Amino acid sequence: MLRRSTLSHGSRRQDSRDNETTRRLYQARCAVGALTALVLFWVLLTYATGHVNRTISDLGESTVAVLAAVNCALAARAASGRLRIAWAGLAGATLSWGIGQAVWSWYELVAHTPTPFPGLSDVGFLGFPLGAVIALAVFPSNISGAHRRRMTLDGLMVACALGLVSWATTLGAVVHAGSDSPLALAVSVAYPLSDIALLVVCVLVLSRSRAHRVPLALIAAGLALMAVGDSGFAYLVATGSYATGSLVDLGWFFAFGMLAFASLTTSATVEEAPAGSQTMAGTLLPYLPLAGAVAFLGWQVTDGQPVSAVETALAVVIVLLLLLRQSLTVRENQLLARAVAMREAQLRHQAFHDQLTGVANRALFIDRAAHALELHRRDRRPLSICFLDLDGFKAVNDQLGHNAGDDILREVSTRLRAVLSEADTLARFGGDEFAVVLENQPDPMGIARALLDSLRTPFAIGDREVSVLASIGVARVDLLDPTPSVDELLLRADLAMYVVKRRGKSGVLLHTPGLQLDEVDDVVLCRALSVALLEKQVTVSFQPIVDLSTGRLDCLEALARWAPGGRPVPPEDFVRVAESCQLIGPLFRLVLREACAQLRRWTALPGGSGVRVAVNITPGQLSSPDLPSFVAAELAGHGLAADRLVLEITETGGLTDTATTHAVCRELRALGVSLSVDDFGTGQSSLARLRDLPVNEIKIDRSFVTDVDRDEARRRFVWGVVAFAERVGITVVAEGVEREAERDVLTRLGCHRAQGFLFSRPVDAENVDALLRSTGSWLSGTPGVPVLLTPKAPGPLPPFAAPRGKVRRSIRAQQPQPLDADIARVRDPMD
Repeated sequence: MLRRSTLSHGSRRQDSRDNETTRRLYQARCAVGALTALVLFWVLLTYATGHVNRTISDLGESTVAVLAAVNCALAARAASGRLRIAWAGLAGATLSWGIGQAVWSWYELVAHTPTPFPGLSDVGFLGFPLGAVIALAVFPSNISGAHRRRMTLDGLMVACALGLVSWATTLGAVVHAGSDSPLALAVSVAYPLSDIALLVVCVLVLSRSRAHRVPLALIAAGLALMAVGDSGFAYLVATGSYATGSLVDLGWFFAFGMLAFASLTTSATVEEAPAGSQTMAGTLLPYLPLAGAVAFLGWQVTDGQPVSAVETALAVVIVLLLLLRQSLTVRENQLLARAVAMREAQLRHQAFHDQLTGVANRALFIDRAAHALELHRRDRRPLSICFLDLDGFKAVNDQLGHNAGDDILREVSTRLRAVLSEADTLARFGGDEFAVVLENQPDPMGIARALLDSLRTPFAIGDREVSVLASIGVARVDLLDPTPSVDELLLRADLAMYVVKRRGKSGVLLHTPGLQLDEVDDVVLCRALSVALLEKQVTVSFQPIVDLSTGRLDCLEALARWAPGGRPVPPEDFVRVAESCQLIGPLFRLVLREACAQLRRWTALPGGSGVRVAVNITPGQLSSPDLPSFVAAELAGHGLAADRLVLEITETGGLTDTATTHAVCRELRALGVSLSVDDFGTGQSSLARLRDLPVNEIKIDRSFVTDVDRDEARRRFVWGVVAFAERVGITVVAEGVEREAERDVLTRLGCHRAQGFLFSRPVDAENVDALLRSTGSWLSGTPGVPVLLTPKAPGPLPPFAAPRGKVRRSIRAQQPQPLDADIARVRDPMD
């Protein structure tokens, strides 16, 4: 931590130093800019009053050029990357010009001799356009390859247009004037050519994208003023009328002022995200010099001035470049239009096709199905819809990963498409669901079976082979059938598919009128459950109930389990069906016999003599007068005492025969059998039931136990139930305990026993054997671990800790006491 803190402080100090350096550099640039403005104001005032001499002009030009060089150098130091190179190039360009001007001034003011031509001053002057062009070339921009090609053509057109005007005004005069030597002529021509280069760069700079627009505009203005000054100077020299202090000198003064002020803008030294597109003004700007050249030629012709061969040649070149530029633009537009069309096609395909498999998605499927239904309504064309849900896909996806699942989905799509014709539409609805629109297919069931058969070959995933089949529901619309909606047709196919699922999966079913999922399921499940009960395919699992005061195993709830063909059926489903088709009696007898048989075995094991079993019973069964005798016979047949059996009254319905039920319950209590109300707090589990039935125990529904440590309302409910139960002598069991925090709160609230995944999921009898052999102690575990009943080393395991200072009394020994005197003494133990 100390090292990290030191690094953090060091980083902050470094950032602080960087910010301070940047601030000081900006202050220095502002100071130089202010000085530049002062010099410019003084020069402008001098020119305005007419008191101009060579000393003021020469020294002023050198001063303002050096000041601009200093400001650009400071900007380069504050910037980074390409911006630093650009500002450094401008600093070198302005310094070069300033040195040239200093040499000129020395000859003119000190030596009082004509400045040699060509000489050192010319080297300095011509170094400016070279440095400026290089600097602007590296200035950051977002120009693409195609844009660079357009800019090159634009630059050539602007250069030819400016060259045409320059030849007629300046360059032609310089060339015709001649010189004493070729070098002198070359230098003379270099000045107007450099002016043309600077103006071209100005146009191209201003036509760039919006990034760094303000500093680039000031730089372009400075370059334009420099070109005006150079062109005026060259023309006056060629005509022999130039003198230091002429008005053309103001172009140089303000050119360097613009360059000095350009570095003071906010975006001058900061990298900017380049703008996405070029402005309309930037697009039209390169054509303005062309318009100027055309207007100039028109004026010459109108005025009767001759047009030289050079001007004619440049005009022809301009036309050719313009045609090439337009052809390039047309080609780029064609490419852009083609790219846009391709992108639209891609977007259209993505909007109506599944990205993973490439088949149609739900939107396109509904569109095709609606079109087919419209054809049926208009022309009575038959159609069918198949709805497929893959069987076994989830297990493969969970075991081998989502990549393997994606591979299977793609292969499934390929196989299904191979069966279908071009007129049919295969779509993926999401997950592992597919749907097919079959148009003009005389045998949709044959197509559906072919689709299923195409999946029977195992799928190769790496070095493994996996099997994935499908449940397929078919909905058909024949010639004379009324035309349904898409939703109605999908609902029929979906219903048929779910019936296939419930019947054992991997099959095909055609929807028929009157087909109902629940009714079909009940019939199928009832028949299968009847066979399962006869062949004893229904098994019994046991979930422990733990005494919270000792941590010991108190009771084992017997739970029926049924998994035909290895596919478990939820207990709530087959218990409901058992009640509806009069199989609840045989189911109860099977569970009771198995529970009693296992309890007899456990009695012989160490720690098993005190364990009880609980068996669920419905309220309807309590109205059977034969129930007490049957229970007594089972207990006697297995040699068990009646107090080791608990009958839990479930919440599947109300008591149908109150008098008979009360008599049956009294007989069971007389035998010694305990009665428990399951899922207390829901359904029919009211105080009236506790008043009418001689119950020993209530089990608080898990909906009141979940998050009891976090939910004040649930905690108050449990506290109230426990307080009431203590007064009337009823044991309280909490269901659905999954976290240690829930167990601890229940213990502090005085709850007697608990059951849930925190202790164990339902397990088979062999796991209970292992627990009892390990001295019968209970070991709590972590929520979510399915089986925690494993043999342990000999010796008692530590029980759950009881609350400090709290002495529990035996509920069985406690007699009911008056409530009116004790209610006032009840306190919430959590307060």
